[in-house]
Amino acid sequence: MQGSVTMGSYIVPITTILIVIGLLVGIGLLVSFALTMGLSVYYKEGATQRDKVRSDVQNTLLSRAFSPEPEWNDWVTELSDTERTVAIDSLAEYLRELDGSEADSLKMLGKELDVPERAKKALERGHTYERLQALTWLIRLETPEPYYAASYEPTTQAERAAVARLLFQTGQLERAENGIELMLEGATGEFSVFGQDTLYRLAREAPDAMFAIGADWYQNWSAPLLAQVLLICGQLGTGVRTADISWLTASLEADDEGVRAAAARALGSFGWRPELRDSMFLARATDDPSPRVRGAVYEMLGSWGDNEGATVLLYALISEDDPRALVRGTNALVQRQEHVGESGPAILGAAWDWSAEHASYDSVARGRTRSTGT
Repeated sequence: MQGSVTMGSYIVPITTILIVIGLLVGIGLLVSFALTMGLSVYYKEGATQRDKVRSDVQNTLLSRAFSPEPEWNDWVTELSDTERTVAIDSLAEYLRELDGSEADSLKMLGKELDVPERAKKALERGHTYERLQALTWLIRLETPEPYYAASYEPTTQAERAAVARLLFQTGQLERAENGIELMLEGATGEFSVFGQDTLYRLAREAPDAMFAIGADWYQNWSAPLLAQVLLICGQLGTGVRTADISWLTASLEADDEGVRAAAARALGSFGWRPELRDSMFLARATDDPSPRVRGAVYEMLGSWGDNEGATVLLYALISEDDPRALVRGTNALVQRQEHVGESGPAILGAAWDWSAEHASYDSVARGRTRSTGT
């Protein structure tokens, strides 16, 4: 029979089935709408209540923070649940803005508000976002004890970076190298700004270890992560004397132009190393097919600050046909004018004039800034 469905011994018209399905869908939509509206009203009411007490809570919090005896315990015991929530939110904001004795006082408040204990529970039971929030609080309060007390091990790259920052900032790392290994072992993608800053702080304490780890692991890293590590290594040049930099020069041959550019910038700090003075190496570097990489190589040569680097740079710019790379090169060379004499202006012409004029303006502007103290 057309237009019907047999269900056991019954024949049910399709129209009836469709009506039932439509009713169920309609009921589901009504329930979903009611829940959405109810939650919206609930959250709005909560936000309204918090707004009402925010000013008083923040004023009291700040006045106590600047008091020699804040007596946080007495104040916290009098707070309602809404006021406690506002106090915790305000505490996160003020810990980013204040330092010194006031920050120390606010950290005491965090403990009175049971933030460390909440962080411990979040580490044990929360999802990734909650665990990261918990670690962030422990970093703010400089309190590693809840991390040690929790049955927790970091499972994501972001969590390992946060743990490394917590342990480093609270003096719990036996060696900075341990923090570098914690962050980079098994790392795949690039770090956040917070993670990159943490890795730089650790690497600054153990530059040789940073280079050794890079030499061992760089081939396993993604291009964005390798570029980040190279950027950090470029900031460590003056603190590295005997480390292996062959993986930096090898990165100049990488497929990704971002990695090659980052390698060139990193090598700007190592002009004194004889392996970078090889003529074949310099010829390959200045002949990179990417204008972006060539520009970075030109800046590398300029940063070396000697006759050989300036001469190689000058002759490379003679054949440069990309305007942006040419400007980056002439900007670098103008800073080393004493090494090229009149050759630079004569050979590079308008490009040299443009860079020289901007360098002169920048020098005057910096002089004015220093003289006015701004």
